[in-house]
Amino acid sequence: MEGLSRWLASLRVSRLVAALFIVLSVVAGYLFAGWLSGGQDTTPLARICARVDYVNSLQEQLPERLSEEMQNELALLGEQCRGALRDRAERSD
Repeated sequence: MEGLSRWLASLRVSRLVAALFIVLSVVAGYLFAGWLSGGQDTTPLARICARVDYVNSLQEQLPERLSEEMQNELALLGEQCRGALRDRAERSD
């Protein structure tokens, strides 16, 4: 039993070292999460176009709620967003 107590005492870490390890772990997790999400396009244009596509898909499910003019405007806006994203992607290549 004394051997186990001595072994556990040798494993104890100071609070400073434990706090440092926790801080390093949080920073590493933050950097890793940023690296994983780095491939996603989070520019304002991409976010706006994603919302336009969402609204466009909603109006396709409920076409009787919007006038034909509004449906055409939403479809045109969706096309313009996709074109702008395509153009931007071509310029960055």
